[in-house]
Amino acid sequence: MSYRGTRIDGLIAEGNGRLVAADGMGLSPDRFTVPIATEELMRQLAGELGLPHGDPEVTRQVGQRYLPVSMSHGVPRQAARSAGLVARDAAHHPRGHHHQVNAGTRIVAHLTEYPSWIAAQFSAAALLGITDFADGADSAVLNNNRLRISRGVRQPTQRQYRGRWTPWTLRLGEQELKVTPPMLTLAHCLRAVLDGEHAWETPADLGHPPHTVRAVQLIDRYRREFGLDEEQVLEALHGLVNQRRLENLLQLSDPGADSPPETILRLAADRATKDLGIDWQAQVPVYRNGRVGAPGSRDPGQTLFTVIDLAAPSRRLALYYDGEHHLERGQRDQDSLITAQLAAWGWRSLRVTAGMLRDVRQLNFFISSLVFPQSRSA
Repeated sequence: MSYRGTRIDGLIAEGNGRLVAADGMGLSPDRFTVPIATEELMRQLAGELGLPHGDPEVTRQVGQRYLPVSMSHGVPRQAARSAGLVARDAAHHPRGHHHQVNAGTRIVAHLTEYPSWIAAQFSAAALLGITDFADGADSAVLNNNRLRISRGVRQPTQRQYRGRWTPWTLRLGEQELKVTPPMLTLAHCLRAVLDGEHAWETPADLGHPPHTVRAVQLIDRYRREFGLDEEQVLEALHGLVNQRRLENLLQLSDPGADSPPETILRLAADRATKDLGIDWQAQVPVYRNGRVGAPGSRDPGQTLFTVIDLAAPSRRLALYYDGEHHLERGQRDQDSLITAQLAAWGWRSLRVTAGMLRDVRQLNFFISSLVFPQSRSA
């Protein structure tokens, strides 16, 4: 079946959303650590140590100072991801792989060794700018080989390229990297998630299977970053993902989710209030005069006071997801001011942290208490 995502890929390249990805665009080397050929590392260290290239001490020093990211490339150990993140991702990886280096660096190494290969799945997503969920995933490529699932952190999963669409080319300096176009990348990532080829941590008690939650998080990220509506996703993924399944996922999706945790917060809020007819809306602006704007909009004639991550304006209910930067003193002061002012305007608000998202049952109780504060009191 022919690929139908080319029109939507074109919109993405034209700046349809807040993230632009285009065929032929250059990649900033600041986005990831550029891998170094192992032979070059050996040569550099041999010169530094004043030893022959093949001396065992040179090999030992390379192993001490550098992490291998492919069969013939490495990066300084300082470029490693945090041990905690690596362990958490490995705990949910289908084969327990510990990926110590980010997805962008790994796929650049593979494409450097094999320029005809095409980055796919979460490797392609990372190069296109959607890095969420990618660092814990195996590298993935398309080439002339039949399916070969990755058996180690230095080996990519390989699938056959059937030539029914044209890959994009991205540039890293003088180097050209082939990559699947954005909407085909989304289709490949969705299939990997729904088939259990890739997984990451999701909380229980959301009322949906884990693979469904992950798929919704993935769709939310694409829609938010590339400015996509439901019809555009359906058009581009026609024939690539089961249509009924995709429609069900889109019913759970919202393009306003600013981060994967906000997707979890929305799903939890929907479950906590599913029989109450509450319409939760993402990215709701509230202005200095207390006026509430339309979700995702900005009134240039008004001074913005806050943007509520998830709101039920008709009931004056506000939910915020507070990430790590909310722990800073200045941000905490601002958050407290916002909470107090919203209360003065008749809003009831709840600020949710990453730790709270891990216990959805308790979170549901808190959200229900927000809706019915008196009935939930002791």
